[in-house]
Amino acid sequence: MNKRKLICLMAAAMLCFSAASCGDKEKPPIGSTADTTAVTTAAVTTTAEPVTTEAVTEAPTESDTSAEVTSAPGEPAAEASTEADNDHLADAVRLFEALNTADMMQAGAGVDTDVSASREFTLKINGNDIKSEYFMVTDSRYTSLGQVTQFVNDNFSGALLEKYKNIYEGEGASFKEYNGNLYFTHAGRGSGFEYADAPVISDITDTAFTASVTVNSFGDKETFTIKAVKEADKWKASSLDIKKKQ
Repeated sequence: MNKRKLICLMAAAMLCFSAASCGDKEKPPIGSTADTTAVTTAAVTTTAEPVTTEAVTEAPTESDTSAEVTSAPGEPAAEASTEADNDHLADAVRLFEALNTADMMQAGAGVDTDVSASREFTLKINGNDIKSEYFMVTDSRYTSLGQVTQFVNDNFSGALLEKYKNIYEGEGASFKEYNGNLYFTHAGRGSGFEYADAPVISDITDTAFTASVTVNSFGDKETFTIKAVKEADKWKASSLDIKKKQ
């Protein structure tokens, strides 16, 4: 793999990850998607020498090996390690984006609604009847409860699926469907994550991999680590471990 191909691969993946939503730490305006701003930066170093324009734009010849991926003395081959680390970068990006979206949904944020079209649902919470106002969804991503259910089940399994099931099922579900219309309840709980860099991939097997990413959290930095598993040809996040960075 030459430098041009490697750089294009990483640029495409990072462009994708820059679309990840950031945390909505305050109550979102009712009827609007929470403001999200990705703070995604990463440096990719594949050689001991700076990459020149010539090395990127011109194919290598027998006498010109500057476009080949090399390593600094005493380090393992850069091409092998880089390829392994980025086998599942796009999968990890998608799963961290899904984690952000699901966290916001569960907290009552990040979904566009029409505040003039609302409906009260009576919820049975701890044996008590609680009236809760839901608003008609105008978000083009979700037009039915089935689409919401599919989103959650396509991206999560195991412990994380159990955590986010209440987005679409149960008395206090974030979404309700009535007469063919989809409704969503808003809340003021803080939600969402501000990712600070690109995921780092490790522990790759045919059916699992681990991905870690730095998250900005109220002035501190935390490391989110997900375990991804393969189910029916789909990569899904099955667990999340959060640790404060030292």
